[in-house]
Amino acid sequence: MSVQEILIEEIRRQPEPVVREVLHYLKFLERQRESESPMNSLVADTWETLGPAPDVDYEKL
Repeated sequence: MSVQEILIEEIRRQPEPVVREVLHYLKFLERQRESESPMNSLVADTWETLGPAPDVDYEKL
């Protein structure tokens, strides 16, 4: 089961006030992501492209 499916099932079991609060929080996260500075995205994309740092043998340096 995917995380999305698990979340949907959990939401179905909650009372209406809790569901409204979850919706409010999801909208908050969406607005936060939209207003994220372009530089943060660029840095994140660059790190993802570069991958993990190579192992360095500091003894040999």
